[in-house]
Amino acid sequence: MGLLSFTDDFNEVLDRWDGTVGAPSRENRKRTSVRVYKNGFMEHVIGTSHPAMPGVWFGPFVAYGLYVAFTGPQGMGMGLGTFAVGILAFSLLEYCLHRFPFHWPPGPTRAGRLRLFIMHGYHHQFPNDPRRLVAPPALSWPIGALVMLAYWLTLGAPHMWTLYGGTAVGYLAYDWIHYYTHHVRSPKTFIGKRLRRAHAVHHYQLFHLNMGISSPLWDYVFRTFAWSDDTVKKAIAETRRVEGMQTES
Repeated sequence: MGLLSFTDDFNEVLDRWDGTVGAPSRENRKRTSVRVYKNGFMEHVIGTSHPAMPGVWFGPFVAYGLYVAFTGPQGMGMGLGTFAVGILAFSLLEYCLHRFPFHWPPGPTRAGRLRLFIMHGYHHQFPNDPRRLVAPPALSWPIGALVMLAYWLTLGAPHMWTLYGGTAVGYLAYDWIHYYTHHVRSPKTFIGKRLRRAHAVHHYQLFHLNMGISSPLWDYVFRTFAWSDDTVKKAIAETRRVEGMQTES
């Protein structure tokens, strides 16, 4: 058994997939997940643990970024401003990653289909997989490292630390709000209801719209936001239908 060998079940799902990052297929609506790798270690690597873990991984960067903002030589005003820019920067990065590489047509090759399916297609086919509650380290750590490198090359210390601390806050907001929209089925707050509905529209109705998870800001800027009553009702009904089918199975 090779380290990267896929299960027969996963290969069957991939072969059936039409390459569209959209609503779950009829076959996949009756299940919540599929095992990807035969190797248990690799299956653990692409999965996640408790949804609080991103705070363990990135919380120290938030704390250090705030510390530098308050005590660094750039002054508290500049430091907090840079920290706030970091939050905004992540919201734009989140939007761009989701809209472009995560939803880019995979092309005719199986390698392209596999790459997109692992990256984001799986999430659309099994949106309520309890083993994938938040982004796994295999995804968040490399992106985080590349962002840190870019900040270091362009800014250097101390600004990179305050900017990165704000970016880490933006990432945590994204991961926890995304968890909330999928796994808190009956939000009680006005904002919670709107966020869940907007994401349901993206998953089950208009896959090329509502790309922002933590905020609809960039959807408004780039005119990719959808919020008609009819669209929302259809998307929520589809969400509940899929969840009901998965619960029954």
